[in-house]
Amino acid sequence: MIDALRDFRRSWKKLALTSLVFKIIAVVLLTPLAGLLFRFLIMMSGTPVLTDVDLVYLFIRPLGLGCVIVAGALWLGIIALEQTALLGILWTKPLEQRLGVVGALRFTAANAWAVIQVTARIIALTLLTVAPFAAVAAVVYLLLLTRYDINYYLSARPPAFVAALGIGAVLLVSLAAILLRLFTGWMLAIPLVLFEGVRPSESLRHSRQRTHGHRKTILLWILVWLLATTLLTSVVTSVVAVLGHLLVPDVTRSLRLLAVTIGITLMLWAVANLAVNLLSTTTFAAVLFRLYQRHRVSGLAETRVGAAIDSANRLGVRITLARSMVAGIAGIGIASSVGVIALRSVRLEDEVAIMAHRGASAAAPENTMAAFRQAIADGADWIELDVQETADGEVVVLHDSDFMKLAGSKLKIWDATRDDLQHIDIGSRFAPEFKDERVPTLGEVLDECKGKIGINIELKYYGHEKQLEQRVVDVVESRDMASEVIAMSLKRDGVKKLKTLRPDWKVGLLMSVSVGDVRKIEADFLAINAGYAGSGLVRAAHASGKDVYVWTVNDATTMSTMIGRGVDGLLTDRPALARAVLDQRAEMSGPERLLIELAGILGTSPEIVEQ
Repeated sequence: MIDALRDFRRSWKKLALTSLVFKIIAVVLLTPLAGLLFRFLIMMSGTPVLTDVDLVYLFIRPLGLGCVIVAGALWLGIIALEQTALLGILWTKPLEQRLGVVGALRFTAANAWAVIQVTARIIALTLLTVAPFAAVAAVVYLLLLTRYDINYYLSARPPAFVAALGIGAVLLVSLAAILLRLFTGWMLAIPLVLFEGVRPSESLRHSRQRTHGHRKTILLWILVWLLATTLLTSVVTSVVAVLGHLLVPDVTRSLRLLAVTIGITLMLWAVANLAVNLLSTTTFAAVLFRLYQRHRVSGLAETRVGAAIDSANRLGVRITLARSMVAGIAGIGIASSVGVIALRSVRLEDEVAIMAHRGASAAAPENTMAAFRQAIADGADWIELDVQETADGEVVVLHDSDFMKLAGSKLKIWDATRDDLQHIDIGSRFAPEFKDERVPTLGEVLDECKGKIGINIELKYYGHEKQLEQRVVDVVESRDMASEVIAMSLKRDGVKKLKTLRPDWKVGLLMSVSVGDVRKIEADFLAINAGYAGSGLVRAAHASGKDVYVWTVNDATTMSTMIGRGVDGLLTDRPALARAVLDQRAEMSGPERLLIELAGILGTSPEIVEQ
């Protein structure tokens, strides 16, 4: 291991620069490929729009798994080619020759096909090894964990669940042991192809022969490297996290100050992570090179590689100071162009509606008259509420199917009458001063809000609804409030039915995540989980004439991020905070707003003090 560190220290600059070049190549190749494969999967699925469950099934089907394997194989191939270049650089001292970065790239190009063949064989054999274990795991799942809903197994943990976990653990340990034995036996395959001219078809067999009797030592070397790089990654991540929390204030009166501190922290984070990644990759090459040196055939490698390096250097291009400056200026120009494009996506004028989620539910019990009155006082533009039917056909405002969370009662809403609800205290658990709060009817809420605030009605379906859509329409129209109301639901059939009843109403689909052609969604607006509301989805929805509302956003950073992405509404438990964020964003520049959006990378959610 000391020899490997010495090899690394001797050539670390060239190793790092070469590794950086390959990381750029990986981004350039893999990013568009991933997008193309994903679009291909959507096209082959026969469904223009995919939601949460669709995505899960998409990737566990043969075609989805195949696309994942293709992308993973390309990524591993780039890593193998990167190691080829690094090994070429590490070989220079024994031959008393020089191999620059460009020479290393040319050395890799000359050996690329052979290295790709070796990598393909490793991937194929690995998949063949994993396949029977995966098949057994699938059989165990089908036999032991499919009789009841998966949530039962996760919560109750019956004997069948424990047995499945035990079998899974045995399978996992066995598979790990087999793969470790295989990988330690294959460690020298690429060096043998590069330095001794072993044919790719014979490289794995020759590598197993060379490592026979030495696999424990090889495994120890790899474990030491893995432990050291993991420890270094943890330390660097912790240091950057501490610096981030020191720099980024938890409480601030200024989003502009927050933007500046986040920009500094992100720069530190990016530099630190790149350095750790480069160090991990290059030190692994040094370990691999030293392992090969301990098991190589003397003389053969020197003759073959010496000629290859001489040829690479003769064809190489010298990297001079002038050329480096030109490349740097070009890089700055490209980066600036990307920055301008990014900034164009950040609106300088915010046009977003504040929707109080179940009322101002951070300040008062959810879906109560107190929460709705507080939302009006906090300056919300809309309230959002949930409606269901009681046993006697009343439309009432309640989210859950029972009252366990709010009052500790198991009573189901579809078994309760309006009179029953008058005896259930849904406010005391939140705070004693709300002890008089009861489940309101939709009519009562409409009467309170008429002319003061808009109402976003979510239709809740638990399988016991009878005439929910028609009854909601009747309640709204009896008060002549159709112009003050919009509606939405998770259930597509409910959205469709309400839209059929009242084509002129604004009706939306509520979802966690959706990918595909949003133009095919039959809804006037989309209410999307904020974690999946990317700029592309927002733009696509707008292009098809649909508004985008995001839920549930309760911290200032995410609020500002979503506003910057162009959403039309924020569903939040804290409407007063959302109003404060809008006021502060009005004073900020485009670059400052962009930094606020990047804050999510750090997991930072500072509290903006409400004015």
